[in-house]
Amino acid sequence: MSDEPDTPPDPWGREWDDVADVVVVGTGAAGLSAALAAARGGASVTVLDAANHPGGTTAKSSGVMWIPGNPVMAAAGLVDDRQRALRFLARGAHPTRFAPDAPGWGLRPDDLALLEAFVDHGPRAFTELAALGAIPYDDAVDPDYPDYYAPFPEDEMPVGRAVKIRMPDGSRPGEGPTGGQVLVDAMLGAAAALSVRVRSETRVVDLVRDGDGVIVGVEAHRGTATVLTGARRAVVFATGGFLHDEQLVSAFLRGPVLGGAAAASARGDFVRIGIRAGAALGAMAHAWWSQVVVELALRDRRTPHDCVYPFGDSMVMVNRFGERVMNEKMAYNDRGQIHHVWDPSRLEYPNFLLFMIFDDAVLHDDRPTTRPRWPVPGPDEGHQNMLSAPDLAGLAAVIDARLAQMGAAIGSVRLGPTFTPTLAGTVARFNTMAVEGTDRDFGRGGSLLERAWAGPPRPGLPNPTMRPLDTDGPCHCIILGPGALDTKGGPVIDPTGRVVDVHGSPIPRLFAAGNCAAAPTGQAYYGPGGTIGPAVTFGFLAGEAAAAEAVHHPRL
Repeated sequence: MSDEPDTPPDPWGREWDDVADVVVVGTGAAGLSAALAAARGGASVTVLDAANHPGGTTAKSSGVMWIPGNPVMAAAGLVDDRQRALRFLARGAHPTRFAPDAPGWGLRPDDLALLEAFVDHGPRAFTELAALGAIPYDDAVDPDYPDYYAPFPEDEMPVGRAVKIRMPDGSRPGEGPTGGQVLVDAMLGAAAALSVRVRSETRVVDLVRDGDGVIVGVEAHRGTATVLTGARRAVVFATGGFLHDEQLVSAFLRGPVLGGAAAASARGDFVRIGIRAGAALGAMAHAWWSQVVVELALRDRRTPHDCVYPFGDSMVMVNRFGERVMNEKMAYNDRGQIHHVWDPSRLEYPNFLLFMIFDDAVLHDDRPTTRPRWPVPGPDEGHQNMLSAPDLAGLAAVIDARLAQMGAAIGSVRLGPTFTPTLAGTVARFNTMAVEGTDRDFGRGGSLLERAWAGPPRPGLPNPTMRPLDTDGPCHCIILGPGALDTKGGPVIDPTGRVVDVHGSPIPRLFAAGNCAAAPTGQAYYGPGGTIGPAVTFGFLAGEAAAAEAVHHPRL
């Protein structure tokens, strides 16, 4: 008889391709923050991603992070009072519940707890990730990055919460890597230093449970092969939203959406996985809204970039009846939602398509801006999606002909019978208000954001966002439609990133963060980086909590 002690059989058999303490699904800001937090806590980590390159939608973005009370603010002497910040967050996240004098501002306790977690832990997550070299940030407060809701009285700190990425020396806007790619590369470098394993082209399709029903890993597809990855402690999902799953978009979003800039992997995988796991769903009607260039979206709903900033002072947007319907310089999240207005008398979305009308001065204006813009000056892709004519009447005919060519792809939308005279009246009214300097209809040019993004004004008029359209020269149009950067609904999480079931209880060993989960910020888009700031925070919290879970070996 051997004197060697009995060795229990390895519970992880050869059917497992890999085993780690924590398995993270997704390589955007949320997923990599989770991986870094878990590895920093001493856990071994494997990260899986469906794409053939890491970064997700984060890599397509500017990489800006919106975090209240961040260290850059503190270093600049800006004190972001906790209660005042929470009141502002509550106002934006849940406007129909917000009551300024009620306990918790009228929010449900679980909703308020998520906002508290963001305010309380966002600066810590940022600081600790930056200490790992994972966030190469610009240490200056930029006045050109104000909050999107700065005009509201609850926003007592309208500048400073948006932290920019420090770009490589010699970088020029529109050339080289995005700020988001710089952020992702830094996070990947920090992850490699902590021995985090990253596996690309591995699409997770389901959870794996043992004989006791405990989550012990994930099933994935890599090409035609099935891959099993075991998780001794927990699984964290950060797979993005469902913008590119047309079935989910049609079933859940509040109105029509033609596409947007989300990564191709934003197909709602975790919505279906979460449903099978018994997760509660939240914020399914909401998205990070924007506008898309319709001609681009019809060719591929995964547009290269959305119409974040409609450039130009001598420019208006009108619906198919020739009417202005909003302030064209509002933040993209707010502009995007105007497309969803429903007209019950006509049984239609009258603003489903909007027509951005501008003159030659805008087309050839090459002043620098802080945001990618449409139209793009010079011989660029923007011109392939632009319609032109000698005057407004001719432009209307060209637009209607193009709509006829699009046909069923846009629901057979056509210009209204009085479009041309109504457009002429709309432009005449706009031109009068531009001379006066006041948009009496929609307040264009009245916010910090609009003035910051307008760039230096052309001389001679009081409002930098408004100038009369020259209707004697060529007129141009770009057709815009409803889009989104990504969706923001999915399985509900608690303040530590645990996924919650339909009875309100955490599902053991299952975590989520980023756009695949119900947004902790509700329907709000607070400012530049309003997607990535919460993603980094809750990804970090999820990774910390996942690494603290007890080790569990599968029982057959």
